[in-house]
Amino acid sequence: MRCIGKGAESAVMFCGIMNLPPPPTKFTKFNNNLLHAARETCEESMAEAVHEAVEENEGGRDISVAVDGSWQKRGFSSKNGVVTVTSVDTGKVIDVEILSKHCICPNKTKHLQNCKRNFVRYSGKMEVTGALSIFRRSESKYNVRYTRYLGDGDSKAYDSIVENNVYGNECAVTKLE
Repeated sequence: MRCIGKGAESAVMFCGIMNLPPPPTKFTKFNNNLLHAARETCEESMAEAVHEAVEENEGGRDISVAVDGSWQKRGFSSKNGVVTVTSVDTGKVIDVEILSKHCICPNKTKHLQNCKRNFVRYSGKMEVTGALSIFRRSESKYNVRYTRYLGDGDSKAYDSIVENNVYGNECAVTKLE
């Protein structure tokens, strides 16, 4: 129920209407199980998407990708953002990077081990940082290189990837128009 924005009382009411036993009072264990299963499924799906993209590319491990970022709110004040890399050939999501400026740690002084904040710059840099991170890990994570870049017109992320020479001098990333 919390996944759809409803609290414990809504879960009790729903179970009563459906003639089900009341829900457990502690959701953390169940939420963690659900989170683990969702992450595992996501990783498997993206690995399969990479495999399909390589097959579409006749076994070549240099693939074409589309990169795009999205934010929780418009403008440069969003606390959360996500960057996705999608195969141009298959249209399937290959990798994602979730960025957050939000910290829920007590007093914001002692950061808990599971703090979700992983970004401290201004929100406009989220797409650049996320894209760079995804490109840097492509070889270690999937043994592929994203050598052809299709963006949404904003070339800051592409410029950063080229400037950082992600794959070294032997492999350049080209921009698709």
